[in-house]
Amino acid sequence: MGLAHTKINMQPRTKPLEIDWNLNFTQPATKLAHAYWRAHCRDTGMPAYKDLQPSGMRGFIAHIGIVEVRGDDAKKDYFIRLAGSRWEEVFGRIAGKHLHEFLSPEIEERWRALFDPVCASAKPLCARTGLSFQEKTWLMSEMFVAPLGDSANAVSKLFLCFTATKQHC
Repeated sequence: MGLAHTKINMQPRTKPLEIDWNLNFTQPATKLAHAYWRAHCRDTGMPAYKDLQPSGMRGFIAHIGIVEVRGDDAKKDYFIRLAGSRWEEVFGRIAGKHLHEFLSPEIEERWRALFDPVCASAKPLCARTGLSFQEKTWLMSEMFVAPLGDSANAVSKLFLCFTATKQHC
């Protein structure tokens, strides 16, 4: 995992990606999603997908995404199983797609920089960045990215909460 708080600037045209392993959320939706995820954790340190119920997410369900983790440790493939309406406002219809089907290689690399360490550590993170998707550069995002386990206690899915707010100039 490395540092508890890291900034990564992967490409010159993108905004720095701030990764916070201490989970210091600033947005109401990410705070609620984190509390919900934590309340459903098992002895393994993460909930299973089947433990989650939409009725318990009323205050933040529009911000939720579920990503399936496919492939092996050498090269994971990420498939968007569910994307809430707040995701679709920014990215369009992405449910049922692999990352490479809707993201440029540059932006896919940034998403993998969030997903890969969560899968490797089975620990959640908080991420903040300015968006660099389809010229929507006025938006600031905070995300909660957390593991979901399967019967073998391996990370099989990711539970995400995505917020996008206007940046202050």
